[in-house]
Amino acid sequence: MKEDTGRASPAGARGYEAPELRGLEGLSPHRTDRQEVLIELCVGTSLPGAPMEFLEAAVMRVRHAMDGSERHADGGKICLRPANMAVVSTCNRVEFYLVVEADAVEEMIQVIRAEIFLRAADDVSLEVDPPVYVHRGPEAVRHLCRVASGLDSLAIGEHEVAGQVSRAFARTLDNEGPDGALIAMAEAARRASGRVRAETGIGRGQISLSSVAVELAEREMGSLRGKRVLVIGAGKVGRLACRKIDRAGGAVLTVANRSFDNAEALATEFNGVAAPFQALPQLLAESDVVFSTTGSLEPILSVSLAERATTGRPVDRPLVIVDLAVPRDVEPGVGDVEGVRLFGLDELSDLSRASMKGRLGEVEQAEEIIGDEVGHYARARHIERVRPVLAALWQRAEGLRQSELDRIFGDFEGVDAETRGRIEHLAGALVRKILHEPSLAMRSASADGQSDEYADIVRRLFALDDDRGDAPEPEGA
Repeated sequence: MKEDTGRASPAGARGYEAPELRGLEGLSPHRTDRQEVLIELCVGTSLPGAPMEFLEAAVMRVRHAMDGSERHADGGKICLRPANMAVVSTCNRVEFYLVVEADAVEEMIQVIRAEIFLRAADDVSLEVDPPVYVHRGPEAVRHLCRVASGLDSLAIGEHEVAGQVSRAFARTLDNEGPDGALIAMAEAARRASGRVRAETGIGRGQISLSSVAVELAEREMGSLRGKRVLVIGAGKVGRLACRKIDRAGGAVLTVANRSFDNAEALATEFNGVAAPFQALPQLLAESDVVFSTTGSLEPILSVSLAERATTGRPVDRPLVIVDLAVPRDVEPGVGDVEGVRLFGLDELSDLSRASMKGRLGEVEQAEEIIGDEVGHYARARHIERVRPVLAALWQRAEGLRQSELDRIFGDFEGVDAETRGRIEHLAGALVRKILHEPSLAMRSASADGQSDEYADIVRRLFALDDDRGDAPEPEGA
C-alpha cells in the first residue's frame, strides 16, 4: 500500500453526494416521513343553480366567520383559516378550495356543509336541500380553472374573476405560509386564465358583469346619452360600471358612496360629480338609471325609498335600477313599485349567455386549454408524490454504501488518501448506476398516474418502511 501523501482524493473522503438527494435533505427512509395522499376539494354553491337568498345567506356566513364576528357558540367546528384552504367569494359564488388527507375528505365536506351551507339554508328557511356541489381531485382543479378563466361566470369571459381567485389564494398563503399543493392549484388557475385570454376571443371587449349591466340599461333606455345615471358604491364593481358608462358617452354621471372622498375621486376620474350617501332619496328621484354596487350586508334601497322617488314621476320616464351586489342592495319588492324596472344578477346572466351564442367555438377552445393545464397539473403532482420515496431509496443505498466503506476501511489501516478516494468513488458510481434506471422509471410512471403503485412496490422491495436503519443484511440472507 502507498503511504498517505496528504493529497486530496479524487472524490474526497466525504465528498460523494447522491444526485437524487440534492434538495431532499432531511427526509428519512422510514415510515414517519411517508407522504400522505392529498386530495384536492372544492365545496361550494353558485348562481344560477342556487336561489339568490340562499347565496346571500352563505356570503353572510362566510363574512362573519372570516372576520371573527361569529364564534359559532352553539358548537360549530369550522375554522376558515386552516392550512390548505382558500375561500372564493364573488358576486355569484361561495366556494371553499382545500387540499386534505384522503381519510379526512368526507369529514371536511360534511363540516363545511353543516357549518356554512346548512346554516345558511336555515337562515332563509330554505325548504329544499341546499344546492351544494363537491368536486374532488383533478375535477376540483378543472373547476377552479374554469372559474378563473370566466367560463363559469354570469358574464361569460369576464376578466375580473381571475384577480378575485388570485387574491383569495394569496390571502390564504399569506396567513398560513406556503403550501405546495395549494400553490400548485393557484398556479394552474393562473396559467389557464392567462392562456384563455391570450389564445381565445372569449373575453373580447373587456367583458365584466358591470359592462353587461350597462348594456342592459342602454337596451332599456334606448341610449344613455343625456340620461342621469347614478352609481352607488366606489369599489371595484362601481369603478368598472363608471368606466363602461364613460365609454358609452353622453350620460350625466353621479357617484354616491359612504366615503365622500372615494366618491369624489371616482367621479372625477370619469367626468362625473360626487354626492353624499345621505342624499340618496333626492338622487333617486332625479336619476333615470341606477347601478347599485355596494358591499353592504343589508339592503340600502327600500320599497318606501323607491315609492318616494317615483311619486309624481312621468309615466314615460321609468326608473331603471340594476342591482349588482351580493348580498342584494335593493329589496326585492322594489321591482313591484310602479314606474320602477328592477334588474338583478339573473337577468344579467341571461343577457350574457344570449350574447355568447355566436362564440361557442371560443368556449370549446377555452375548454381544451383548461384540459391541457389540468393534465399538466396532475402530472406534476404525481411526480411530486414520489420524491420522498426516491429520497428514501437513495438514502438507504447511501447508508449501506457508507457503512460498508467504514467497515472495510476499519479492517485495513493506513489506506492512503488517493486509494481511499478511488474506492469511495467506485462505491458511489455503483450506487448511481444501479439506481439510475429505477429512478427514471418511477418518474415516468408518476407522469402516467401510476405513482402510488410504483411507490408501494419500491417500498416493499427495498424495505423502506422498516425501522432497522441502514444496517447491512447478514451474510447468507
